[in-house]
Amino acid sequence: MNLNNLKTYVPAKLYERGLDYFEKDFVEQLTEDAPNRWHALVAGTRDYEVSVNLAKDGTIVGSYCTCPFESDSLCKHEVAVCLAIRENKKENGSSAVDIQARLKSLKKAELLEILEELVEKQPTVQLYLKEKFADPNGMDEEKARRLIQKSASRASRRGFIEWERTDQALEGVWEVLEYLDGLNSPHDAERIIRLSFIIINECTEMLQIADDSSGGISSAIYESLDKISEALAEWPEDLDEATVDGMLELLYPHILFALEQDITDAASHLVEAVLQWNERGGFTEKFYNFIADLIASDEMQNKTYKYTEERFHMYQLAILRQQGRQELVEAFYTKYRHYPAIRKAQVRQALDAGEFEKVIRLCDESEQLDANFAGLLNDWKKLRFEAYEGMGNTEELIGLSFEFALDGEEEYYYKLRSLVDVERWPEKLEALLAEMKSRPRSRPLYLSILIDEKRLEELLDYCRTDVSAIEHLHPHLVADYPHEVNEIYTTYIYRQIERASNRKAYWSACQKIKGFQQALGAEAATGLIEELKFMYPKRKALLDELERLSKD
Repeated sequence: MNLNNLKTYVPAKLYERGLDYFEKDFVEQLTEDAPNRWHALVAGTRDYEVSVNLAKDGTIVGSYCTCPFESDSLCKHEVAVCLAIRENKKENGSSAVDIQARLKSLKKAELLEILEELVEKQPTVQLYLKEKFADPNGMDEEKARRLIQKSASRASRRGFIEWERTDQALEGVWEVLEYLDGLNSPHDAERIIRLSFIIINECTEMLQIADDSSGGISSAIYESLDKISEALAEWPEDLDEATVDGMLELLYPHILFALEQDITDAASHLVEAVLQWNERGGFTEKFYNFIADLIASDEMQNKTYKYTEERFHMYQLAILRQQGRQELVEAFYTKYRHYPAIRKAQVRQALDAGEFEKVIRLCDESEQLDANFAGLLNDWKKLRFEAYEGMGNTEELIGLSFEFALDGEEEYYYKLRSLVDVERWPEKLEALLAEMKSRPRSRPLYLSILIDEKRLEELLDYCRTDVSAIEHLHPHLVADYPHEVNEIYTTYIYRQIERASNRKAYWSACQKIKGFQQALGAEAATGLIEELKFMYPKRKALLDELERLSKD
């Protein structure tokens, strides 16, 4: 999301409210505390503090607001501030050049006065200068670590970083990332990788003492992982054994750290990143054994679940396939067949090779192994379905399509309909609907079929059983069954009112009358309102809501 495309990503209602706040000048004290680090107050029910962190191109990399709004979207206050920042940038777009020219024209004493004022008022400037003077030649790992730890420490309160202080905690991280942005990836690849590891490790530690509701800390981790992947992809030198050994040695402890912390998918990302090198040289055995060492590590074996181990074995399988020795691949399938993912890979390979009988045999074996896991059973049946399609086995396809349709899978209902002969279809449809009627999972598909097939009597019977369904099914029924729809809808509204015990519940029940009016007309709605007033003369809150509804 960028300052220039807010309207595309922010829900319309929030964007309009934020725009309204901006246009009414509710955004106050807008300041750029550091390059692309903005802060403002937004007037509302109370004053709310908003911080917005930007990338150089205007991309919003982090934001927070002290209001109680909880969502993945920006709140209206953040929208207002972003709009204010955008306006500020438009109005002062050329100010950087003017400022530089002005600074160059100042005398030394005047420049020192400005600098002293900045150091006094802006802690980030003071921190930047300390680090700058400590190592004028650039940023090393220790300097990056200190920067990140200092900003995290400043944001911490009693050993915890609250969500509204996350951006402050990440100031050091953003500074390191900005430094990395200025490096030349091919030339500085190893430095980028080493500094990115500092960010990943420090942010992983930070996650354990922080509320990362805004996702800023996690975003910094994954941005750093991307930088490592890019650096490895653009590695400038020809790969030799010593280079590969050195990189694997560098990566190994960091992957173990990620496995041990078990907070992010960093371990998998790092393995996938370095496996890019397997395409550039004959290092298959070295990478295979590297992953084997990771799998055998205490950090992996101490996990209570085997999902990550299964994924790492899949990396080994990919290496063997790339090597092209099918006998090793088949031996691998046999050795690790207790992993569903390995068996699925074997089935998929057989499907691609057109070995359909083999697919059916492997799927049958897997269905027995995974008999207690409904999701896996479903996967194996769908793979069998693909094999039967390849074989042209219509009867087996009909059986499986029927089964999947009973689970509410619309795609397979249409496959079933295309597979069954026209003469047999009515009988098959009757059997399908009879079983679907008692299966909650197939309910949406069941109703869709009733509508498509114009089986309105059955649709009406369904609404009599579940009166709430009349709210969305009445358009299909009202033309042919106006009196029945009136009766069911009225029953539904009465039940809502009977359950109500406070004004909010009465308001909610009365809102149903608006839908009733759309279905049956204003005259019917007026009659229902009068009927309800007569039936409940002592429910003052209800009467108030009904009266308000009459005036709308």
